[in-house]
Amino acid sequence: MMKPLLFLFFFFASLSVQARPANALPLVAAHIDDEYDRYKKKGDDLFRVGNYAEAVKQYRNCLEVPTFENDAYAKGQIERCTNALNLRQKADSTLQKGDEKSAMPLFNQLLSLNADDGITKATLVDYYEQKANRLYGDKWFPEAKGQYENALRYATNPTKRSTLELQIRNSEENTISKVITDTEVARPSKRIGLKLLTGAVAIGAGAYAMVLRTDYQAKLNKLNEVGRTVDPDNDGIINTPDAYRQYASAYADAEVAQRKNGLYKACLGIAATAVLLETYLLIRKPKVRETALQVNPSSHSWGVAVRYSF
Repeated sequence: MMKPLLFLFFFFASLSVQARPANALPLVAAHIDDEYDRYKKKGDDLFRVGNYAEAVKQYRNCLEVPTFENDAYAKGQIERCTNALNLRQKADSTLQKGDEKSAMPLFNQLLSLNADDGITKATLVDYYEQKANRLYGDKWFPEAKGQYENALRYATNPTKRSTLELQIRNSEENTISKVITDTEVARPSKRIGLKLLTGAVAIGAGAYAMVLRTDYQAKLNKLNEVGRTVDPDNDGIINTPDAYRQYASAYADAEVAQRKNGLYKACLGIAATAVLLETYLLIRKPKVRETALQVNPSSHSWGVAVRYSF
């Protein structure tokens, strides 16, 4: 009875010893697969946020895992990361030189390669926001709004998006306020321009009237002088043809000057009117009136409501 029991004991013992190597291989393979997956996941996470240099390290770790030395996925990702790093370096360098026109297509290529590239998006957000802040500080509000909107296109952080949206609203409000202010400032400028115009008209018309008057008086004096020369006896008789021609010429000149007497009076009238208007503008102060354009908080959305009253 003992012999069969001993036989069975040694038989099962030999089976258990022989089974161990066969079970060990799947355990090792599973361990290797887990190691590869860990490196791959880290690499993919780093790639997604745009940290390509660190992602390359993880993909290279994938290639060091036994049986994955020629893994096509890891090699492909390393190539993509290398291309992205070169492209980012070129884009950053171009932007630092102030060549925005050439830099932006490079950044767009980066985002085409990886639409989730958080580092590239953050770079663009900072660039556009700083540009907008400078414009806002210089009171170029419409242009600042456009740059804030460009930054908002790439912003993913909720806090940053809220800040940019607030700046867009501020730019809109300040744009409206600036239009109103510029309109109010323009009114005194127009008034000053009108004063200058009336002053110029008064001076010009008065000066021309004086020229006409002086010319007429000179021609009349010359006629009297010629008359005394050709008719010294003042009997109305001119003895020689030359003397008569001289008198006739002087008389014609005086007559032409006298015909301009109407223009002379008109110039005096214009000058007097301009002087009166100039005096009126100097004495009368412009009335302060409320603008018809009103800015009120919007009750239905963020921003402002604009109302124009007639």
